[in-house]
Amino acid sequence: MGFPCVVVLLLAICPALVESRAPPKYNDEFARRKVWPLTAESSTNKTRCLGLCYNNYEFAGNIVAHCDLKPNGPDTCAGSTMVVIDEEAIVLSFRGSVTQHQITEEENSAADKVPFPGGGTVSHYFYNAFLSVWNGGMKDDAFRFKNKYPNFEVWVTGHSLGGAMASIAAAHISQLKLVSPDKIKMLSFASPMPVDEDWAARYPALVPWAYRVTHHWDLVPHLPLNPIWLYTHVGEEIWYNNAMALGADYKECDAPASPDCSDSVPSTDWTWDDHSTYFEGGDPCKKWCVKA
Repeated sequence: MGFPCVVVLLLAICPALVESRAPPKYNDEFARRKVWPLTAESSTNKTRCLGLCYNNYEFAGNIVAHCDLKPNGPDTCAGSTMVVIDEEAIVLSFRGSVTQHQITEEENSAADKVPFPGGGTVSHYFYNAFLSVWNGGMKDDAFRFKNKYPNFEVWVTGHSLGGAMASIAAAHISQLKLVSPDKIKMLSFASPMPVDEDWAARYPALVPWAYRVTHHWDLVPHLPLNPIWLYTHVGEEIWYNNAMALGADYKECDAPASPDCSDSVPSTDWTWDDHSTYFEGGDPCKKWCVKA
């Protein structure tokens, strides 16, 4: 889901963030302070959130595109393209679901899968969501930044539906050789399952640096619910079985869907309450940026 931003003079306590590039493996500092705040930019054309946490950046703007599988359907999807110069990173950030209708359509269309270039199948809704934003202007913005900053990494991120779009986006730009796999960093939050097992098996070769963060008993990473559709995740899971405060412990599971991480939670305990509370109160940039 999207997040509003507010103007707050917080630069004195917002970290300078001068170290460049992603760490070799997941760490809380990188996710919490450098990538998670960028998810707020996928729902606005303003850069107030971005400006609270970074000194040097360029913001191309926000793309909102019709992504409903029905021609006259109401669903829209969104994403933003930006460059964080301090981090030597071009960022593609995707927005989550914004209406109950959209959430219902995602679930109802889960039986509908489409081929992905190179092999495997993905959710038609999620793939269409990504392509709608990509072809609606994000591709042009990304290529412009790539030509200007050819040595920069590409960070791809999003929350909820945006996390599924990010998973597909990272593989798309790798499969089509638009960006070298070693230059891509994919970090999603609260993503539902977007792909089949054949496609997931190819993912480590396409996007070697890929993680998905899950919070406590969040319901959404277990969607779609019907097991006959054979969906799964991509990337290693990072599970915070707590409130995600500063210094909180997390567990890393190498398998895309491991019984040792969020899948260890009984389905009777899954809840929407943990879906919109990632890193709550855990960082001044995010806290003050997204709270209206």
